[in-house]
Amino acid sequence: MQNRSKMTMKGLFTLSVIGVIAISNTAATNEQFPSEITVHPDLSYSEENPDLTLQLYLPKLTEERVPCVIVIQGGGFSAAAGNRLRSTANYLAENGFAAAMIAYRGRPDHQCFDTVADTKTAVRYIRKISAEYPIDPDRIGAVGRSAGATLTALLAVTGGVDTFEGKGGHSEFSSSIQAGVAFAGVFDFVARFTDPRQIELQNHIENIIKRNEEWIGTPFSPESDLWKIVSAINHVEPNDAPILFLHCKNDATVPWLQSQIMYEKMRDVGIEAEITYYETGGHGFQLEEPNQPLAEMVEFFKVHLTPDNAGSAPAE
Repeated sequence: MQNRSKMTMKGLFTLSVIGVIAISNTAATNEQFPSEITVHPDLSYSEENPDLTLQLYLPKLTEERVPCVIVIQGGGFSAAAGNRLRSTANYLAENGFAAAMIAYRGRPDHQCFDTVADTKTAVRYIRKISAEYPIDPDRIGAVGRSAGATLTALLAVTGGVDTFEGKGGHSEFSSSIQAGVAFAGVFDFVARFTDPRQIELQNHIENIIKRNEEWIGTPFSPESDLWKIVSAINHVEPNDAPILFLHCKNDATVPWLQSQIMYEKMRDVGIEAEITYYETGGHGFQLEEPNQPLAEMVEFFKVHLTPDNAGSAPAE
């Protein structure tokens, strides 16, 4: 694993909550939440699609408002109920962050612009309701795995890009995030299927191409404008949010080189991106120390979602 410099933040956010934890019907009934965490289930976040919901995890209350992290599951860009990453949302809340675990539209009935628009609507919604909860609207992050990592990166580099904003409502609020963490995402859909090094690292590549074609909405072509537009690497600019990339080098689904090339692109323009590799673990991060990537995630957010680093997020 690559070593990274360790940074700490004074005043770790510790929230305290009054009342009983509410558990969503979509959550496992035998799941045990830490007593200091409150879950607000099934909050409808989209004015265009009221069935789209998120589960808001809140840590213990303090007098200070806390950052909120949008939690985005993967699944090959299929429509997602948004409840696979409960352990990630729990971990964030245990460490003083609010976490919003979101559902989103996807294939086969919806394509890339709908999916990205849903994530952006969720960010705007969190800013809208931040006055009701102990959330700082200027400190919003995102974390995702696989397809969720792709969506996280697109949130980080397409703030204010009309093509992706959609019609989910809350347009008076910004969809920009201030930091992201990406577990094994795709950031250059063209290079994934044209770079010989990446092709060699992937199993069942024909099936992967078909799934990506269904989500992007057109057959694969290295010259396709659509495949380039949905690739986060083509939107990187110096003022984009920093991202921590995590990837296992034996990932046979998404090549670790995807994280490498996106990291290098961001560093080349001056963004404080970071990257951590694991030699084994596969696409699912099956590690001897399973919480190590989550600890890396929390450390990164503690640094980049401080009031000094996050700055402000103006309305669009």
